Amino acid sequence: MRQLLFAAQGKDVRFMEETCVIRQADKRDIPRIAEIIVFGKRVAYRPIFENDEVSFNELQVVALYEAYQKNPEILKGMYLYDDGIVKGVIKGHPEDDKTIEITDFYVEPFFVGQGIGTLLVEYLISQVREKGFQKILLWVIKDNVRARKFYEKNGFINSAKTRIIEGTGKEDCCYEYRLTESV
Repeated sequence: MRQLLFAAQGKDVRFMEETCVIRQADKRDIPRIAEIIVFGKRVAYRPIFENDEVSFNELQVVALYEAYQKNPEILKGMYLYDDGIVKGVIKGHPEDDKTIEITDFYVEPFFVGQGIGTLLVEYLISQVREKGFQKILLWVIKDNVRARKFYEKNGFINSAKTRIIEGTGKEDCCYEYRLTESV
């Protein structure tokens, strides 16, 4: 039977045959994090922006790796799905004393559709709730229909707030997950 271990809390959830851990990222994970984020962005955004210059020249694993190495504080609030292979990453950053913003959330494209994203979101929600925050928000590109459906399926609501992504003309939509009714 596979176990999902919430490493920080010691909670077990049982499914198939191996052990999976959701854990805080650390410096040794930086190479894998950089790969997942770069390839996740390419797969998700290239069809939307249709900009190969950005997708393949500006968006580079080595550059992201070096940025994380220079500033490992970036790893704070970043959790990984790890079953012996790190397959997904989610990062929540405090926007204020009541709200966490998901700033990075990617699953290795080869493993999309296996429930990893849902587990990462559920874990982040549990961490945010435990720390007393009231709301989680994130911005998702309006044209990224697959991601928007995923968030809606996982309890996020389109807040109707929008913004234009600088230099693109593309619209971002704000989604929220409320942990309390008073926000």
